[in-house]
Amino acid sequence: MTQIVNMIGEYWHYFGIPLLFLAIVAWIYRPTAKKRYEADGNIPFVGNIYEGKTNHELHNDNR
Repeated sequence: MTQIVNMIGEYWHYFGIPLLFLAIVAWIYRPTAKKRYEADGNIPFVGNIYEGKTNHELHNDNR
């Protein structure tokens, strides 16, 4: 039993870091997060609220 405890104590990062990564991925892809991340992904396309133009239109006006 002490050998297992010693092994976990010495090599915890080989188990902990992949588990942390998988937990982060699972948190991001959870079903209830879709609406939030879709809204965050659309931020560049919202546009300039002061002029009523999209960012794409503003970029093309400056050329």
